[in-house]
Amino acid sequence: MEINGENGSMTLYDRNGTPAAYIDSDGEHIYLFDGKPAAYLNEDAVYGFGGTQYGWFEKGWIRDLDGYCVMFTDEARTQGPAARPVRRSRETKRSKTAYKAAWSEIAAGDFLSGNS
Repeated sequence: MEINGENGSMTLYDRNGTPAAYIDSDGEHIYLFDGKPAAYLNEDAVYGFGGTQYGWFEKGWIRDLDGYCVMFTDEARTQGPAARPVRRSRETKRSKTAYKAAWSEIAAGDFLSGNS
């Protein structure tokens, strides 16, 4: 498992892409961002400190006991609810215009979603 971040931890994101928790640099313990210990990993299983299995951790995804995605890491690339779309054929690349020293009227989210 690859570890990232300043302190060697791995961020866990919720369905909205909001950081929800992190796996400590030891690669085993899961903490909330307020520092509260939340769970731990044992092989590919996620357990609460009371011994109850919460789910599984595999390929960057934390899944519940029914197999549904709960959280993901930066390494999660496939097999989740938000799979990368298939690339279609591209339109012909346009000629560049002169760069301007001003902001576009297009919002970043609109630009990235093709709504410009």
